[in-house]
Parts: sequence; C-alpha cells; structure tokens
Amino acid sequence: MFCKTSFLLLSLLFCFFAGFAQLTNLDENKPAVINGVEYGYILRNEQLKSAKGEEYGRFEISLYATNKSGCTKLYSNRNSFLSGDAQNLLVTFNCNNANGKRLTAKSGTVKARDFYINAKVTENGKEVSQSVKAGYIFRNGETIKTDIIVLVPKGERPVMNCTLNDPPELQ
Repeated sequence: MFCKTSFLLLSLLFCFFAGFAQLTNLDENKPAVINGVEYGYILRNEQLKSAKGEEYGRFEISLYATNKSGCTKLYSNRNSFLSGDAQNLLVTFNCNNANGKRLTAKSGTVKARDFYINAKVTENGKEVSQSVKAGYIFRNGETIKTDIIVLVPKGERPVMNCTLNDPPELQ
C-alpha cells in the first residue's frame, strides 16, 4: 500500500513540475519569440568526421537569446533549492539527435548576467560604498549566446528544441 501511495504522489509531483517547463521546437534560421525574447540557433560550421569506422556530421552551433521586449528584464537573486548558476538560467537548448561522442555536447544553456548595485554600508564608524549583487539582468536589445559542438548521424542536421526556465522578474 505504501509503494502505491508513494508512486501516486511522485507521479502527481512530476506532472505538477513538468507543467512549468515550456518546450519549444526550433527550426534552423527560424527563431521562436516567447514573451518578447527571441530564442534560436545558428549553424556556424559543418564538417564530416570519422571515428572508429563511423562517419558523423560535426556542427558548431551558436545558441542565443535576444531580448526584444522593449524593456530591460531584471531577475531576483533568490534563495531556493537552485544553487550556483542555475539561478540565472534563462533557457536550455537540446539537440535531440546528438550522440555526445568524442566529448561533444548534447545540450547547452544561456544564462543572464549578474547585476550589481552600489550600496552604502557602515564599517568601523565610516560610511563605505560597496558593490552588492542584486540579481541578474537581461538588457533590452542584448543578445546572450553560447557555443556548442555536436555530432549527429551522417546525413542528418541537428534537431533542436529549447526549454525555458523563466526565472522570476523584479517588478
């Protein structure tokens, strides 16, 4: 009985949290625009490589997010179960047909940049200005990108999709 209850509870939790992730299929040279942000990828280089008697298509890919919302987006520096770089994660790109062989990638991420403000604090009776991390920023018109290399089966092109993280914005 306990196993059935646990399984049901875990299934419900998975369905609940899976609803937060928005999966978007991407076509080559056709970015997706979601909530004023353009998500896409560019194939920068294409080669044919051989490894252990098998041939693969090797692609250098630039993954990007461009803020076209007309507003700068500020994200809070929140305390949560997410740690480190996961807090500023904007989007995760996945290559569905990448094999990950020869130390190549199957996915890549785009992250917002840290945002600092100057704050005045009192130290030893003196007022001192310090730079304090306030959260993360994604300026209007800014493009944030990252590069990955993938291997796909010979004759195929990378099949890409992206999952939005959608961190909470400061209002």
